[in-house]
Amino acid sequence: MTDPAMRGLLLYPEFPASSFWSYRHIMPMVGAKAAFPPLGLLTFAALMPPDWSFELLDLNVERPSDETLRARIAAADAVFVSAMSVQKPSLAAVLSGPARGLDTPWVLGGPYPSSYRNHILEARTPSDTILCRGLDVLAWGEGGQWVPEIDRLLRAERRRHSDACPVLLVPQAIAAQEPGSRRALNDRTIFRELGRTPPPRWDLIDIRDYRAMMVQTTVGCRFRCDFCDIIQFNGGFTRPKTLESVREELDTLLSLGYTGGVFTVDDNFVGNPDAIESILHVMIDFQRAHDYPFSFYTQASLDLGSPKLAHLLPLMKTAGFSEVFLGIENPDPAALARMNKKQNLKVEIGETVAAIQQAGIEVMAGFIFGSDEDTIETADAIARFATNVAIPTAMAGMLTPIPHTPLAERLRAEGRLREAEFSGNNTDDEVQFVPRRMSAEEMRQGYYHMLERLFTPGAMYRRSGALIDRLEPHIFHGGRTRSADVRAALRSLWRQGIAGEARREYFRLLWQGMSRDLSRFREARRAAARLQRTLRSPDAVPRATVSTTPADTDPLLKLVDRARDAVLRSQPERAFTDVDAWAAGLKRKIEQRAASAADLRTLYRWSREYFLRQRQLHRFPGAYLVKAFNLAIKGLHYDIVMSDIVRASNAEPAPRRHDARCSPTAATGANDGARPSVP
Repeated sequence: MTDPAMRGLLLYPEFPASSFWSYRHIMPMVGAKAAFPPLGLLTFAALMPPDWSFELLDLNVERPSDETLRARIAAADAVFVSAMSVQKPSLAAVLSGPARGLDTPWVLGGPYPSSYRNHILEARTPSDTILCRGLDVLAWGEGGQWVPEIDRLLRAERRRHSDACPVLLVPQAIAAQEPGSRRALNDRTIFRELGRTPPPRWDLIDIRDYRAMMVQTTVGCRFRCDFCDIIQFNGGFTRPKTLESVREELDTLLSLGYTGGVFTVDDNFVGNPDAIESILHVMIDFQRAHDYPFSFYTQASLDLGSPKLAHLLPLMKTAGFSEVFLGIENPDPAALARMNKKQNLKVEIGETVAAIQQAGIEVMAGFIFGSDEDTIETADAIARFATNVAIPTAMAGMLTPIPHTPLAERLRAEGRLREAEFSGNNTDDEVQFVPRRMSAEEMRQGYYHMLERLFTPGAMYRRSGALIDRLEPHIFHGGRTRSADVRAALRSLWRQGIAGEARREYFRLLWQGMSRDLSRFREARRAAARLQRTLRSPDAVPRATVSTTPADTDPLLKLVDRARDAVLRSQPERAFTDVDAWAAGLKRKIEQRAASAADLRTLYRWSREYFLRQRQLHRFPGAYLVKAFNLAIKGLHYDIVMSDIVRASNAEPAPRRHDARCSPTAATGANDGARPSVP
């Protein structure tokens, strides 16, 4: 007997406007409704049995009336939610409002129930009580491992919603360990290899609603930062998808007609260097075959700048990466040591940032204020560091102790942990622990001061200008200029330029970008013309050898690098390894005075192609001007968020406590062989 068909509603709660990552304040300007799609939910839907049909409601895109939302919930056989901690208020509002009193069961997965499961099951606040009574199943970790059990529960004992405490799906080893323990992080019976995973259910969304798309190529991280909860449920080592899965996901995105930014949401993109090198080659082959439709950005550890991983940065450039987010956290080595951020202590941070910028990749960074080594002066030090290394997107937050991390358990043991009603947003919550070297109020005021130093329009524009001076755009820039981008620029000109209070700094930034484009355009045009004259002159190319003096050899060796890039960009039919071998062989010939006239003519021809492409890159609106506009528009969102946080800083209510408790109904067990989804 076959199981009856089931209807699932995928619901994605709203991100608060106070989150830097929501970008809500600029979505109308850039012609989108939300920044990113709910990748976890779309992947989970792809892993569910075929007798489940789904519709998606992303509350960041659409907020129906309570009556309509209630009807959609009632019509579903189950509601599936994936959430981060900052989305808790939105989820609680739906459960206590439109969903209240309905029989439809609710399943919650993602980072929030993985880290905050005890808060839900042992509810002490009103919002936790709402979640405890409103949810039916909590799924720890990757949702795919629980697909058979979730399907069974929703056809049996959890077929109807109950106010009883939710079932917790968690491996026995995780449930049995002490909070904050990291003994199981390398347990491969819990954190299994991903294998081949199906593409997300992109058919459930309208891609035009989102500013960028997302892919995930690996899960987990090999580092042990004491504040990080991600490794607690994604694993302490990096597990890659198969190369076939990565290629299939890229092909699927392109088949939708999408071109533009793609956020590679790996926990640490360089966490498994060998695996990511192979994945980068897949991305390069895809981009070359389709004339670079995508511009990638990702998040990575600072050891991307170490000699051991130096080979990955050129591959990222060739794959079309334009931005990378680094967890810098704090420029103070003592604070980094306290966080167990060992990887940051093994590199010179400023040099790493500069090397990435020189490769044509913008560095975004996360900073944390509130470590035990921090004082109120640290706020200025962080802002000063971000300015000195030209990082406009400096995502600064107060230290937030997340449950089941060593940090939270250490603070608990020291009697310094302070519970909060909504404890997941590190930008506008109260201080959630007792600081060591400053008062809670000093920490708050230091944080607000840091935000003002980072995100007032003038400060943001100045850091953006410094980045434009450092950045070297590469010819592997992906994506296309869309009509929405032109409209966004025009709206920015009016709102931030003509009507903006910091119009002088704004127009200075745009002029700086445009001037730099014009300069690079002219340089590339002259270089291309010079090489063309050389190629036309029968006597300009030596017939057999070149001089061994550095003055003659060094420029030729630099031309080889440019010629290599031009071949890779222009001849997708030539294998990457063949092009690399050709460039390496030509360098050897030049160094050994063995380059023939034919070799040098080929070098000059492809070098000219490089400069022609560089000229195109800086043709109006050039790469620098586009970057200036993008940074200015992002800065508008940061300025609004910062201003709202500072204005509300003196009106925050004291935390409330609640004594109601739920006892967990735990369903523990090992992974049942189902392929895990992305978180």
